[in-house]
Amino acid sequence: MKQRNHFLDQSSIKSMDFSTVLAGCIHDMKNSLSILINKIDEISVTIEDSKSRCELEQLQYQGKRINNHLIQLLVLYRIDQAQYFAHIRETGIRDFLADALDPYMPLFTKNNISFSVQCDDDLHWYLDSDLIHGVLANIMNNLYVYAKSKVEIAAWQENQNFVLQIKDDGPGYPAEMFLMSAHDAQKRFSFKSSNTGLGLYFSGVAAEMHQNKGKEGYITINNDGIDGGGCFSIILP
Repeated sequence: MKQRNHFLDQSSIKSMDFSTVLAGCIHDMKNSLSILINKIDEISVTIEDSKSRCELEQLQYQGKRINNHLIQLLVLYRIDQAQYFAHIRETGIRDFLADALDPYMPLFTKNNISFSVQCDDDLHWYLDSDLIHGVLANIMNNLYVYAKSKVEIAAWQENQNFVLQIKDDGPGYPAEMFLMSAHDAQKRFSFKSSNTGLGLYFSGVAAEMHQNKGKEGYITINNDGIDGGGCFSIILP
């Protein structure tokens, strides 16, 4: 029997939505990465050598960092396709911060980076906890690399807005970042640093998804942190 060859219609390739294909690939990569992270978790429990355990923890950190980026890409895709809508709910901020920061505490402790959190016990605000959790994850991943010894987090209500501010004693933000918006930062790519601007862009979009009485959230960055370090703020109406 003569074998029949099947050829993919070239017109269908040209009409293919690349963003949809990319989103599907990201979803598959995220699933595989989750399996890899869980396997590392299982192995680390059996390791007694401190050096080997430390190396596994670094692998865990990098794996979770990549996983966070993949989640951000999927969320941005769904927002762009009008498939994601902010789930705004009243949230206890102190408990929210404790939950979001807890996974990073062991890593910062081993790097001798101290943490302080200033937040009233009765502070509540209406926000999408998943989106803001993603913003915090991005900031924590950066601080693990750049903070020298200290991180200060503060949350408060001011002028009918919620403010979450994170300061560190690292080198601060590069000067060129102050000349562009979060959206512009995403359009630039540095082959030297491999910085895509994804984290800042995601944070800006996450803030803008919070809208109330004609106002929308926004982010700010400056070098008014600890000893000239970075200072990131997200302000939600």
